[in-house]
Amino acid sequence: MSKEQVAKGKDAAPAATPRRLEDITPSQILANLKGGVLGQDDALRFVSVAIYKHTTGKVPGNIILIGNSGTGKTTIMNNIQRLYHEVPEYLPFRTMAILNANLLVDSDRLEFRPDRLLTAVEQRARSVIGHPATVAELKATMERATVCVDEIDKMSSILAGKPNPIGVALQQGLLTLMEGDIIPIRTHVLADGEEKPITLEVDTAGMMFICGGAFEGLYDQVFTRVTNPGSGESLKSVAMRTADGQVTIETRFSLADYFKVEDLFTYGMVPQFIARMDNVVLLSDLGVDSLKQILLASLDSPFVRSRNYLNVMGITLDIEDVAAAIIAEQARKHSRTGARALRTIFSKIVNPIEFDPWSSNALEQTGDGSRKLLITAALVRQTLGLA
Repeated sequence: MSKEQVAKGKDAAPAATPRRLEDITPSQILANLKGGVLGQDDALRFVSVAIYKHTTGKVPGNIILIGNSGTGKTTIMNNIQRLYHEVPEYLPFRTMAILNANLLVDSDRLEFRPDRLLTAVEQRARSVIGHPATVAELKATMERATVCVDEIDKMSSILAGKPNPIGVALQQGLLTLMEGDIIPIRTHVLADGEEKPITLEVDTAGMMFICGGAFEGLYDQVFTRVTNPGSGESLKSVAMRTADGQVTIETRFSLADYFKVEDLFTYGMVPQFIARMDNVVLLSDLGVDSLKQILLASLDSPFVRSRNYLNVMGITLDIEDVAAAIIAEQARKHSRTGARALRTIFSKIVNPIEFDPWSSNALEQTGDGSRKLLITAALVRQTLGLA
């Protein structure tokens, strides 16, 4: 046995052989993303395929995410970034920039500003590289970036029934980048042992673009089309089971049931821009079961945060299943805010407890001397005025 083997330990496991990018399948990508994004499995399947296309470099994986506030667009973007960092083979793809659409247009000149986008990409690329970058390192890292453009719906080509030139400029500018363009940027790189200014030409053809937006007007637009007496369509009635076990019949509108790509053109999205998207992905309005799962188990769960907070005081926080279902049921009524409503509703219940748990009637001493605090269905109903 060599000295090196002794130093490392004779039982040391050999380093894992990196997988081929083609062998990291969309189903494996999906399994990773589902750990951080709950209630959007259908949308995540499209996202997983887009990531596979991007990382293997076969075809562009550009997508547009459409969903109400709180359905998980930003959560999906953040979990793509987490995926890139957790999977060693994705090291070359870890550059990811999330920007607001309105920052990419100079409103005074009605001019698209690709330099603002590439500046954000460059900053992320340098952070990923972690040391003064050479020309080759910086260029390669930037050209594999994932660019997320949020609130793309605010850049419609039609605003209040009138042409919106700013929206047209943005969509046409992004279209040019998605088709592949060479953009020169002034920067500095490491050469001959020192930082030197250069003009770096960045090819955008290998970047992945993820555009997202709430498209709130789209919901009203499609609803009006569907409910028009001459449309030949009608809203669907579904049976819903309440937290208390009762069954009610509700007539509900889901955009996914009636959406057509042509609806985006009417909304004000340029057809050529949408054509560069590999998929238009509609996020589901979250149901009670999904909201309950998010409340109890998501990475950003308000219940888990409160439980960790009370653990510091030596108190174990728990919640009845029915209590969690009631909270989720109330959050579902706020379909335009989705999972964000969970935090608001849960805060009403837990804030008095967090402020002074010692005087709470729900606090009890357990047999082993520890303390437990249970959020009951009765407490939830009383706090929310449902009793």
